Amino acid sequence: MKKTISKNKGFSLVEMIIVLAIVAVMSTMALISVNIIHSAKAKDAATVFDSEVATLKTKAKGMGVDANKNGKLDDTEKDLLYCIKIYKDGDEYYLCTGYTTASAVYANFTSTSTNNGGKGRNLSSYVRIRYTGKLIDGSSVTDYDPKNGAEAVYIVFNKRGECVYGVGEYEFKKTNGKTVARKYIRANGSHGSK
Repeated sequence: MKKTISKNKGFSLVEMIIVLAIVAVMSTMALISVNIIHSAKAKDAATVFDSEVATLKTKAKGMGVDANKNGKLDDTEKDLLYCIKIYKDGDEYYLCTGYTTASAVYANFTSTSTNNGGKGRNLSSYVRIRYTGKLIDGSSVTDYDPKNGAEAVYIVFNKRGECVYGVGEYEFKKTNGKTVARKYIRANGSHGSK
């Protein structure tokens, strides 16, 4: 019986402490990696936003909206403006491109996005977008969470490159609430980071 007991000693206390220390280090590294990934996705959403705004402004200044795709601008298309709609569907934020009129932005918005079945570009579920500025109805908002429909945030530039709707600050946050990036659009059409 003494031989059996001496063969089945198990782990020593030192071995258990070493194993627990290794598990703790690996868990900490995993949490840090997840945090870095979430930060990268939020920064990527801010970069996508900035490039889409730059594209929108360029299109607004240099191209007319050919809604019926006949290669020429008809009288009905002269009042159309390129537009971006930022909205939330469930837990996901989307950036949808399209066109509208300055007089009735929500009612006349037509999506031209083909991503995600026409919903637009998904900006990741790991990011929260907050807007401070004026909505299309003229009401001022602070730390506003874009919704869908009329409660979405619309960004519209005119043919001179001035921002008609969507002037303000766009804050990109991780799901834990920490701000990763701030983007702004001014009335004169300039946009960038803070």
